[in-house]
Amino acid sequence: MSLRNKPYLWFILPGFILYSLFVIYPIFSAAQLSLFHSNGFGDKAFVGLDNYVELFSNPELKHQFLNALKHNLFLVVLNVGLLIPIQLYFAYIIYTKVKGYRFFQTMIFAPQFITTSVIVFLASLIFDQNIGIFNNLLSEIGLGEYTRNWLGVPGYEMITLFVINAWTGVGFSMIYFVAAMKMLSDEVMEASYLDGAGYWRRFFSVIIPQIRSSIVNIAVISYIASMTLFDFSYLLGGVSGGIDNKMDVMTLFFYRITFGTNGAMGGTVSSNSVGMGTTIACVMFAIIFIVALIQLRLSYRKEEQ
Repeated sequence: MSLRNKPYLWFILPGFILYSLFVIYPIFSAAQLSLFHSNGFGDKAFVGLDNYVELFSNPELKHQFLNALKHNLFLVVLNVGLLIPIQLYFAYIIYTKVKGYRFFQTMIFAPQFITTSVIVFLASLIFDQNIGIFNNLLSEIGLGEYTRNWLGVPGYEMITLFVINAWTGVGFSMIYFVAAMKMLSDEVMEASYLDGAGYWRRFFSVIIPQIRSSIVNIAVISYIASMTLFDFSYLLGGVSGGIDNKMDVMTLFFYRITFGTNGAMGGTVSSNSVGMGTTIACVMFAIIFIVALIQLRLSYRKEEQ
């Protein structure tokens, strides 16, 4: 094969080189490091698959890993099963141009311009037990017995994390859905009007089937985002993921094992911090990649049929 006969390859080559350098090479490098006993400094010893065996046989590591994975899967269920329908409805409101839809669109998308740390700070100003205005409101209306630290209600830690994360990200996918709806054929929409389809009938029978590909793509993105969430869990629960690891997630577990519990590059790390850390990273990559691939494969096969 000659590059001279296929000039388009010259356009692909720069992107392929950069992608190989910054994406493919780190993946293979991490996979290689996971086969060594190493803390990133000095000599390293080849141990084969021992790190993987230890991850799933050591009681403490196994408990932390499964606990973090359970929380990530909980976020996947809420983000895909609850947040996406809400985003679709918000997008439909904007698409149908209800009164005040421009203001509504701006308000929903506005959190995208606020950094995560500021969002957590704002949440503290509202829901914190001591300084939060929500407890003050409850006290003012005679419901003082219900005041509590809403950011750390036992048993509801992941709900709190989801609500704050959802408020931040609800506008992101909504914009994609609005764009997909605006690309629908005017003739089809006019035909549905003439056939007497009502507001909800048009939404469920006309719009949803036609933007199914966009919904599948957003579902996959939501899955990946839920499985790689780090910032909110770290800012709300610290490096340990809250009391008894109630807000722990897989990326935080990876961070804790690799960099220690006292802070990045300065914490207490084990003699195999990098070896075990890259092992966790590889397992995370495999879970995310394989499930996302299956999701896309099944969805597009159904669409082709």
